Amino acid sequence: MTRREWMQTSLKRPVWLSVAGALFLGVVLVLMLSEHGWRERAAHLAEDNSRLRAESLSTALEAEALRFEERSQELASIDAVAQFVADRPDHPLPDTRPGVDGFLLLDAAQSLRWSAALTQGIWKESTPDALLLKFLQAHAPSADSGQRVSGFEGDRWIALVPVASHPAGADAWLLTFHRVPESILGAYHAHSVAVGTAGARVALLRDASGKPLAAFEVDIASAGGGSALLLYLLLVVGLLAGVGIAAAFVLHRYVRQQQSVDGRYKALIDQANDGIVIVDAETQKLLYANPALLSRLEYTNEEAARLSLLDIFADPEASAENLLARLKDASSRMALNLQQRAKSGVLIDTEVRCSALDVDGRDVFAYVTHDVSLRRKAEQQLIENQQRLDKMAHHDQLTGLPNRHYLTAFLPQAIGEAKAAGAMLGVVFLDLDRFKHINDTRGHETGDKLLQEVAARLRGCVRESDVVIRMGGDEFVVVFRNVKSYDEVTQGAGRIVESLNSPIIIDQHPLQTTGSVGVSLYPRDGADMVELLKHSDTAMYQAKDRGRNNVQMFSQVMNKKLKQRVAVEASLREALRLKQLDVHYQPFVGLATRKVVGLEALIRWNHPIHGFIPPDQFIPVAEETGLIVPMGNFVIQRALQTMAAWRKVGATLVPMSINVAPAQLQRGELQATLAALLKAHSIKPSLIQLEMTERAIFDSRSPSGESRQDSMAKLRDLGIKIAIDDFGTGYSSLSYLKNWRVDALKIDRSFVRDLVTDSSDLAIVSAIIAIAKHLQIQVIAEGIEAYQQSEILRRLGCSVGQGFLFARPMTASDVLKVLRDNVEPAKAEEEDMLAAFSAGGS
Repeated sequence: MTRREWMQTSLKRPVWLSVAGALFLGVVLVLMLSEHGWRERAAHLAEDNSRLRAESLSTALEAEALRFEERSQELASIDAVAQFVADRPDHPLPDTRPGVDGFLLLDAAQSLRWSAALTQGIWKESTPDALLLKFLQAHAPSADSGQRVSGFEGDRWIALVPVASHPAGADAWLLTFHRVPESILGAYHAHSVAVGTAGARVALLRDASGKPLAAFEVDIASAGGGSALLLYLLLVVGLLAGVGIAAAFVLHRYVRQQQSVDGRYKALIDQANDGIVIVDAETQKLLYANPALLSRLEYTNEEAARLSLLDIFADPEASAENLLARLKDASSRMALNLQQRAKSGVLIDTEVRCSALDVDGRDVFAYVTHDVSLRRKAEQQLIENQQRLDKMAHHDQLTGLPNRHYLTAFLPQAIGEAKAAGAMLGVVFLDLDRFKHINDTRGHETGDKLLQEVAARLRGCVRESDVVIRMGGDEFVVVFRNVKSYDEVTQGAGRIVESLNSPIIIDQHPLQTTGSVGVSLYPRDGADMVELLKHSDTAMYQAKDRGRNNVQMFSQVMNKKLKQRVAVEASLREALRLKQLDVHYQPFVGLATRKVVGLEALIRWNHPIHGFIPPDQFIPVAEETGLIVPMGNFVIQRALQTMAAWRKVGATLVPMSINVAPAQLQRGELQATLAALLKAHSIKPSLIQLEMTERAIFDSRSPSGESRQDSMAKLRDLGIKIAIDDFGTGYSSLSYLKNWRVDALKIDRSFVRDLVTDSSDLAIVSAIIAIAKHLQIQVIAEGIEAYQQSEILRRLGCSVGQGFLFARPMTASDVLKVLRDNVEPAKAEEEDMLAAFSAGGS
């Protein structure tokens, strides 16, 4: 039997066919299962590589966006941008800032002032494209809140940032943009496909609210072929050609498929941006390292083959055994924060993930390492910037001391700690005496150096646990913590005053400044920050009232006075608003003729509940709060208005004397106000006399730098007369009478009161009258209440007097009656005339 015949005969036998078919099906099943496993592994690796590349893209975009935001903020904060908005369009453009490709300068109304783009490292004027204008139009309402607005449009980042400083005082805006670098995108490209498209991995760029802005697709090669099933069908058909040929072909296909999968597996690893290293699970020796890792660590393939895990990973805070245990227990879900050690010894911050694999029956660990050194550096810079901003916000730039904002956060916490420990807390309020005088005479630079030296002295005389704070200007607060007794605070405050008594040498010139100190104590004087600061401030003002350069402890008596003063101030403001104030007039009488020769306008307050309030209770409050200026203007306007009304009904006018406060002279508006009112009411300036105290005339200077002497000279140029009120109780310098032009002196009532019984008062009054007569200055005696006083003054040469002996302050209608009867009496007894004046004032 020939061979051909044998084969034909054998194939006809059902047994051979069954065995051959079963064998072939078994081989096919094994191959299909094996291929299915490799395809799953390849797909898993492709998935990992896709995720890694997406994470790499996310990190690169994050770093570039952070760099863009920092450069935009820096560009908006430089002076050149603010000057460019405020000045001419040809003002020099600001320096270039890497990370910003172009910008638009906008004014407060968000109108375009200038558009520029970065061309070859130089800013050049350009026309803004539609994408930027669309972004500006879409986000303009959000920018009205004054907050920075940013977003991603097309292929660029765009930010709308408020300009930090503007010379003109108006708001301005800077719109910047930056295109995504081609070096970052690489094989990625933006498109609008749906997430989950077959054969692609999509990375989404989102804004701060989570809204998707753009999608970036990562192309991944397919992990397996679709022709395997067809191949196996062909092999089934080829079964007719022989089991041996089919088995050899399938085996050859299996080997090639495995090699193809291994090749794709290696290609994915080699193309990854993150470093990947595969090590033996038992020996921890490196089996493979991809190019990204070798490049980062500066090793060659031959050098890397001799390394172990501990050669490339480091943790300064852990031992080698602990580090190795952590690396063995690592997973792909939870990243380890470690450092990689380069060949040069440089340590690189890294996030490490691990996957356990079985390769050809061998257990291996695949470590994926991601370089986070750039991100850590950016985070550290953000932390340092925040710390610097916090220090700037909570510390005084001149002295380096904590400021008012720091105190607002610190003091409530210190009070809480004292309450928990059952301890006391001392709050010391310090105000430097005469600091304004030093600033005005020596200059602000000297004043700043003085404040720095005062701050150093304060730090030197308190304990380490105590806190010194500059509130602003020349005011300081010292908080004494962990106080066990009342004396600790008083002694500490005493050291502060004593430290300031020594002269301070500034630029080789000794300067003398003292301090007024007020002290409040927790919990005795207050339970919270507001009460303690308010009470220490009240005590400080009490120290100033008692001569300055001393320490005053807060007491309830001070609190009562403070509340009374606050109540008077509130009521006085209400009185001005509701026009509860009025003007009364007290006559000046010729001592020889008993004729009314003038009137003094006096403000009166008729409270709807408390009735008439004495002037000495509300005028000091008005001077402290600045209300004396509107009150003084009210008196001037009412007095001139009343004089015009008297003249209209036929009364003969006499000179009107009006009191002027120092604050009215300091404002510099008195001359213009008087000139306008005199013209409006057609009153002769010679009928107006302004009464000023010696302090108002001779003390300090006006804010404009104009001396009081110049201010008075301008008033006299209008034809107005000047009188010194309460003469003898202030400076009383004879040189002032010589050099200053005054028309009248009013002898204070304290000298007139005991004129009859006190020879000293008689001598003083005689001297004042004699000096004034030689200087041709009129003398007016105040507070005459007895006939004997009037006679003595007349004999001494005083021609005019004022007091209750003649008349009390009267309303305008009562004064009108007196003016109509103001004729010199013929053959009338002096006593009767005195009675007539008294009756007129009732």
